[in-house]
Amino acid sequence: MDAERYTPTRLEWLVLNIETKIPMLLSQLRRLKDLKTVDDIRVFFKAKEPDTVVVVSRYVKDVPKDVVQLLEDEIKREALEIAKYYGWDSWVKFERDGA
Repeated sequence: MDAERYTPTRLEWLVLNIETKIPMLLSQLRRLKDLKTVDDIRVFFKAKEPDTVVVVSRYVKDVPKDVVQLLEDEIKREALEIAKYYGWDSWVKFERDGA
């Protein structure tokens, strides 16, 4: 049986690349900012065609809002840096999941 070749779109590749680097960012933030509650936050990304990365974050109720805001700001900054590395920052958009 022949396997079908699949080439991801730029958006799919960017989302995959971001997802591989964000756990390291979360770990660094926890260490540098002494944020013990970071373990109660989960972050993942979805591609929304044609040009948007949706940042999805879920956290328990008692995580302080300033910690959540700091993480979301740093995640967006890091994701944009990754897009810039590939020269894709001119077309990519970031959106926060409203759930």
